[in-house]
Amino acid sequence: MTETINNIEVENWYNTLIDGNNLLSYRGEVTSDIITSLIEKLEIYFNTNMNLKELRKITIHVFVESIQNIFHHALKISDKNIKFGIFAMNYFENSINIITGNYILKDRIQILTDRINQINSLSKDELKALYKLILNNDEFLEKEGGGLGLIDVSRKTGTKLEYQFLNINKNIYFYILKIKII
Repeated sequence: MTETINNIEVENWYNTLIDGNNLLSYRGEVTSDIITSLIEKLEIYFNTNMNLKELRKITIHVFVESIQNIFHHALKISDKNIKFGIFAMNYFENSINIITGNYILKDRIQILTDRINQINSLSKDELKALYKLILNNDEFLEKEGGGLGLIDVSRKTGTKLEYQFLNINKNIYFYILKIKII
C-alpha cells in the first residue's frame, strides 16, 4: 500500500504508534550505540516483568533483526547524512506488535514488496528451505543478505509481515513494517 504523506505527518504517525502497553519506542538516528542501548532497555524490561518472560527470547531476536534492517538499509537523510528510524513495541493481552519505519528510495519498493509477498505466501517448511538456500548461496547473500532477516522473522513468529509505503516526495518513501508475535 502506498500513500502520500509529508515529514510532519510521519512525526504525527509515530505518536499514534504508542498504543496498548508500550514496552519501548524510539524515533531518531539509528547507530550501533543506540541499538545496544535499546537492547539493554528491552532486556531489563523483560527481566523485571514475569508475565512476559516466555516472549523474551523471540521478541529480542525479532527486535534485533528489525532494528538491524533499519541500520543497514535505511536511506541516509539530511545534510548530516544520518539514518533515521522509528521503532515501537506494544504489548497486548496475547501478543506483542513491533513496528518499524525508515526512509527508502522509490526503486526499493518493488523489491521489498516482492520479497515480503513471497515470504508471506510460504509455509513454515518452505520458509526454512528458502532460508537454507539463501544462507548457502553466496550470490544471494551478496545481494544485501537476500532478505534473510525478514525470512527469519517470519519463521520465528509464524505470522505474516504487514507493510506499507508512505510517499514523502517523488523519490523518497517511508517504509513501515509491522510484525506480530503471539
